[in-house]
Amino acid sequence: MDNVRFRVAIVGCGIGGLALAATISKFATEEKSQDGIIQVDLYESKSEVSVIGAGVGIWKRSWQVLQGLGFEEDLIKRGVKVPVDGECPIFRKSDQPTPGYDFHDHVMPYGPLGLHRPTLLEILQSKLSKDCTIHTSKALVNYTVHARGNNATVSLHFADNTTAEADILIGADGVYSATRQTMFNSLSKETGNDEYARYARAEYSGTLAYRGPVPTDKFKEKYPGHMAANRPKAWCGKSQHVITHPVGPYIGVIVYKYCSDLSSSPTLARYQNQTVVPSSRDEVLALCEGWEPELREVLGSIDSDPSKVSCWVIHTVNPLPFCVLGKVALIGDAAHAMQPHQGVGGGQAIEDAHLLGRLLAHPKAALATTSKPSTLPAILKLYETLRLPAAQKAARASYDNGLMYEFNYPGFIFGGETSGTSVTEPDASSRGPTPEELKLLGERIGESFAWLKEGDVGGDWRKAELELEKL
Repeated sequence: MDNVRFRVAIVGCGIGGLALAATISKFATEEKSQDGIIQVDLYESKSEVSVIGAGVGIWKRSWQVLQGLGFEEDLIKRGVKVPVDGECPIFRKSDQPTPGYDFHDHVMPYGPLGLHRPTLLEILQSKLSKDCTIHTSKALVNYTVHARGNNATVSLHFADNTTAEADILIGADGVYSATRQTMFNSLSKETGNDEYARYARAEYSGTLAYRGPVPTDKFKEKYPGHMAANRPKAWCGKSQHVITHPVGPYIGVIVYKYCSDLSSSPTLARYQNQTVVPSSRDEVLALCEGWEPELREVLGSIDSDPSKVSCWVIHTVNPLPFCVLGKVALIGDAAHAMQPHQGVGGGQAIEDAHLLGRLLAHPKAALATTSKPSTLPAILKLYETLRLPAAQKAARASYDNGLMYEFNYPGFIFGGETSGTSVTEPDASSRGPTPEELKLLGERIGESFAWLKEGDVGGDWRKAELELEKL
């Protein structure tokens, strides 16, 4: 097409992929380049855009992005509350048969709002322009890059033996990203450096996450005034913790269990080489045998339908040395899949999409001409420079928080040494924490969230604009 500036292929129609397409749609329309449109093709491996996954935590910065896309009005129309101050989880010691007690609560700007994933994806899809096309049942196998004159192109090869071509490829295909695997496995083969191969694969994180919904209306009727009904809670214990968060028609429940070796028992062995395994309410209850009654009331109210309860084997990505190679870039979990303990993984994908989308929509983004080289590789590298370190910092913070919630963080290790971790400092008496010690731990947890109220996406864009002027 003569009126196409360049073609963007986005692999993956999750949060990151749809947010990127929505951002390009918004800002390319606003820029109204005389050089033509940006053609965006999204490739989804499943037969429809999937809504599988937990509720998405929306903090200050990611909320700013969604506001810019017009989300506030859409959420209000749907009767969904928008983020307000003071809705962080309340942290509570719960790993005893007697009633537990809260040990930390703090106010944070804008949430987190627990947003229902289908709602988020539905609204994002509504923001796509006519220049965006979603192709389903297109599972990427690999890609190849072809040098053609001044402009390299990327060919995508799918499992159904079809191919597609684009000027740039964005891998938004999650923790098991075929885009990332192709990028780093090819580098390993080309250079003879096996180190690159470790970045291609996803790694088991040592954490299992048991998820199930509690129907809100039935729960409130049975347990009126229950502490889990209206505010997120973190129920903390040794090497295990539970998050409950109200999300519209249900209360989301996630039981996080630390387990470094899945081969240590026949029960755990079934999780090896798996991503999601069916579970049950009884199995979740058994995990918290001996925990406080208030938590067990929640767990006992999980939907009895076994198809709604599952165990997710959490995988992460080793910190990548880069997430851009030529005309191929990674965003979201494909670039920095992390532990879920700060609830920022989805938000980081949204921030990736916002910055990259605005960069690509900018008039400076262009293919090569007879007189000028393409700016697209430099623009992708600018995205990497501004976003990859920030996302990897978030990943480290999220990992540390998991240790804090489970009394395994250095300086706050209670209940004895934790076998199989890098933590080697045992509590001398193998006792649980005192209220005074938990108060100090709570203060440390509060400090760990401080970065979420720093800066804004507008400031990030201003930095990017200054760099764009140098191109």
